[in-house]
Amino acid sequence: MSRQNYSVECKSRKQLRFLAEKVREILDLSDRVMFPIVGLLDVFSKTFDNFSYEIVEDDQLPDDIHAETDIMSGHVTIKQSVYDGACEGNGRDRMTIAHEICHYITLCTLGFRVQRNFRKEIRPCEDPEWQAKCMAGELMISKRLTKNMDPLEIAEACGVSFDAARYQYGIFRSEEE
Repeated sequence: MSRQNYSVECKSRKQLRFLAEKVREILDLSDRVMFPIVGLLDVFSKTFDNFSYEIVEDDQLPDDIHAETDIMSGHVTIKQSVYDGACEGNGRDRMTIAHEICHYITLCTLGFRVQRNFRKEIRPCEDPEWQAKCMAGELMISKRLTKNMDPLEIAEACGVSFDAARYQYGIFRSEEE
């Protein structure tokens, strides 16, 4: 458990996987192994009145922040190097954008309840960062579409880093036990 300033209502990996699959279904991308995450920025801009994004020079965000989502305005800010990397197929950068889009989906669109956390330790399922990371992994790496792949095949087919592919592969395998 971790100490956070904010917590959200608990959502399980199973619930977040369901949401990721629903996003794929709504976008008619259920059978696409490589999810077109960069293109989703423009789709969301045209679809949701409260979604916007901006590509900024790297020095406009702190060194340790690659992108961020303002949940009050629905505005996503992405470093130029991250956006360029994602456009070039860099898995880590593609996952960064997916992470921010998942913040937008869960907190701005679906309205997962956010609350100030003054004292208590929170479980991972209540951590908005864990939820965005989990849902991004499920969105970018569909369990259903990668069930017969090893981590290297997943990384290549889904356009994600080997570390992300190995992590999701481990989750998928542990669920089978």
